[in-house]
Amino acid sequence: MTHDLTWGWSFACLLALALQTVLVVLAAPFFTGWVNRLAGRLTGERRFPAGGRWQEIHHQFRRAGLRQRGDGLSSLACRGALVLAVFAACMTPVFTLVPAGFPAPGFFLLCAALIGASLLLGLPLVVQGGASSLAGCAALLAEGLLLPALVPVLVMAGGQDFSVFLGHLRQLSPVAEGAPFVLMGVALFVVTAWKGQQAGEEMPCQLSGADRALWMLATDCVQLVWITLAGDVAWAGSLALPGESSVEPWLAQCLAGGALWVAKLSVAALLLAGTQLMVLAFPRRARVRLAAVFLLGLLAWQVASPAQSGAQVQDKTASAQEDQDSAWRNEDTTP
Repeated sequence: MTHDLTWGWSFACLLALALQTVLVVLAAPFFTGWVNRLAGRLTGERRFPAGGRWQEIHHQFRRAGLRQRGDGLSSLACRGALVLAVFAACMTPVFTLVPAGFPAPGFFLLCAALIGASLLLGLPLVVQGGASSLAGCAALLAEGLLLPALVPVLVMAGGQDFSVFLGHLRQLSPVAEGAPFVLMGVALFVVTAWKGQQAGEEMPCQLSGADRALWMLATDCVQLVWITLAGDVAWAGSLALPGESSVEPWLAQCLAGGALWVAKLSVAALLLAGTQLMVLAFPRRARVRLAAVFLLGLLAWQVASPAQSGAQVQDKTASAQEDQDSAWRNEDTTP
């Protein structure tokens, strides 16, 4: 990033952030429907088209809701989950980063927002009582343990802004020094891969009307943000970098980044459709997911640690050498 943060770049980045957020929210139900469609093709079943998910959400919005016990808390939870999901979608790059000096959250805040949205999505199952209450508590426990499982991944990102972190990854080759971060992206992908269907789709949930529509939309947004986050970390070279050149090359990079994002989603949809063929009970699937996320993150951290420590040693050695050369030059110029 060679340019300072000017008003022009600030307005362009705000517009790009708004466009990325709207793109993720609109594409999330289509992506879920696309995954279900591919899973149906693999199993030989006839399923609704990819746009059927949006039609169902639209139908639930227009439908009058049936009031049940705990619907007030469930409605508040669905709206809170959607707010957190949209916030995470706004802060997750799709086709461009933000320039240096632009406010950006850390990686921990992004993961915490997504996990918080998942916890709120499981709350309606708990408050409605009955047989689904126990399953809802198990889903909340599995989501709550996800943040500790992501500790090795969070350590790799550190406390820096997420856009700054991805800006450093843009310069690394995915098959060379950037390979540990590919493992990091795979760990983030596993968060969604072995999750299977949401608990509210597997077990009877009394939500209906607008609450059900908000619940479905928030669920789809959380899934797509995790997938986008994994793709960004695994290969950040597809993201445009504002301020690196003029506006026209940046716009061309944004278009290329959007096309590459669609390509990443195509691969992710095929993998997710394949994981739906795995028949596992919910407790076992939760254990497999948590263990896989932690082990992959730990492996990525162990592989990346020697390279990062070596780079820091080289930077310190180069700095010391520059200081010594400067001192020698000052002595030579002294009369």
